[in-house]
Amino acid sequence: MLVNKKYIQRHKKGFIWFHWINAVCFFMLFLTALPLYADWFRPLYDTLGARNLQYAHRFFAVIFIANPIIGLLFTAREGILRLIREVFRFGRDDIAFNQKFPAELIGREPEGIPPQTFYNGGEKMNIALQAIFWFLLVVSGLILWFGEGHISPAVRTWMIPLHSLCAGIGFAAAIGHIYLALGVNPDSLHGMLDGTVKAGYAAKHHGKWVEELIEEGKVTREEIQRASQE
Repeated sequence: MLVNKKYIQRHKKGFIWFHWINAVCFFMLFLTALPLYADWFRPLYDTLGARNLQYAHRFFAVIFIANPIIGLLFTAREGILRLIREVFRFGRDDIAFNQKFPAELIGREPEGIPPQTFYNGGEKMNIALQAIFWFLLVVSGLILWFGEGHISPAVRTWMIPLHSLCAGIGFAAAIGHIYLALGVNPDSLHGMLDGTVKAGYAAKHHGKWVEELIEEGKVTREEIQRASQE
């Protein structure tokens, strides 16, 4: 059954909140640490105070750590479990997608892309990378925060470049994610605002998932075809 005869429900509210809380926390963590790396952001120290920024960094770090745990246990369990399952089902069609998708980044319509599942090959790669960076950021951050007197100074010293490297690469990946959502496939952003995506977009970018919905009787092929023509 389509929403307003045009949209397919893709994400539930709990998963949407999980996504946006994670995004806000990551960018706030990045922002509150910037004065350590760039003099351009030194006014943040002068205006807010170094200690206040440190407290803010730790405040958002706690939420950043707790958010996926709470989501998995309570608020977004179904969505997170599906996300995990999809990432571990990376196959030949996902590889083919990633080989052809770069053409879309420069405004061309790639041809011959095989139908994709709930998450396409590019999304699966981004999810896997962000999960790895989340884990490394959390581990290195906790060691820096609580490790003094308990963990070797040599180990803690290595945590500083590791934490910084993960934050930098994670930030670059996040910017790429935003560019794709806003500039290349704005229909995908709709799914993270109210949880629905256009049926035509879903059929084109997530054909295997749409076929699953049809087989489960949640939507008919005729509904998808009519919605895709609008």
